[in-house]
Amino acid sequence: MKRKLLPCAALASVAGLLCAPAAWPEPLAEGAKQWLERMIEATQTLNYQGTFVYVQGPHVEAMRIFHGHGPDGERQRLFSLNGPPREIVVANNSVTCLLPKQKATFGNGDGYHSSFPISIPRELGRLESHYEFESLGEDRVAGLETQVVAIKPRDTWRFGYRLWLDQRNGMVLRSVLLDEQSRPLEQLMFTDLQVKQQIDDVDFEAEELPEAAPAPANPKPNDATATGEPVTQSAWQIGPLPDGFVKVLHNRFVKAPGRHPTEHLVFADGLATISIFFEKLDGASAILQGGSQLGSMSAFGTTMDGYQILVVGEVPIATVQRIATSIQRDASADQP
Repeated sequence: MKRKLLPCAALASVAGLLCAPAAWPEPLAEGAKQWLERMIEATQTLNYQGTFVYVQGPHVEAMRIFHGHGPDGERQRLFSLNGPPREIVVANNSVTCLLPKQKATFGNGDGYHSSFPISIPRELGRLESHYEFESLGEDRVAGLETQVVAIKPRDTWRFGYRLWLDQRNGMVLRSVLLDEQSRPLEQLMFTDLQVKQQIDDVDFEAEELPEAAPAPANPKPNDATATGEPVTQSAWQIGPLPDGFVKVLHNRFVKAPGRHPTEHLVFADGLATISIFFEKLDGASAILQGGSQLGSMSAFGTTMDGYQILVVGEVPIATVQRIATSIQRDASADQP
């Protein structure tokens, strides 16, 4: 199961900012929606570097990020500071993931969003039918004054967020993903941040990880760079989804030569994303039967007509279960 790695914020010298008594502007008298609009602009257009800590249950990870914006669009590089070396480089609408002995590149058709730490549409009105926004006052993160904003779901089918935004520019300094009982599932927090006029090109160059496997001499169409073929006809029928979720991707891809294609659908409400996978088992055991949850990622698996059905998303387990149990298949269809 692929997990979306969250971007991070950078090592910075904030001492100079803290010295001047008049350095901090007065908090702006803006509502929660206006703060979120500033956040969207900041995360996409600011040049910054820094370090953040990401917490998911007992798992704690420190990461470093470089983010730049220029004529060619956004560029981003983040890498782990503890545990096995891992690195992600985002540039030219593609995502390159570097692990020891492994390298994979994905196009933007794979549903990846580089926005930090969550992907929010510029048209916030798309969210207001299913989420409400609320300002929760002021706080301090990494020595910087912040405005706290909540994104609260209007039903139980999705999670909520709490965001700490830099009062100077709207940049996210801390985020918490909350479950249905407002308990934290995942947390991300800057330890420091530096906004710069420009990020040097060398900072976006990925390092060669130890024991990295050489790239294949003759890549096959089913390499990780492939995004799959769009699906125009399918035997699978998805029952009614929670309000607001719309289909944004439907394709087929082959994991390995000689294997049956896997059918993949992605649904999104503008904030939460849900993936559905259909794969022929050919007598093999099912990957998952029933529900499973790791941090914010919920999954529900079942089988039908010799196929594994897997529904995965950053939503409550009840949501993926509802979708999985609503699926039907037309056994007479020609398509798998």
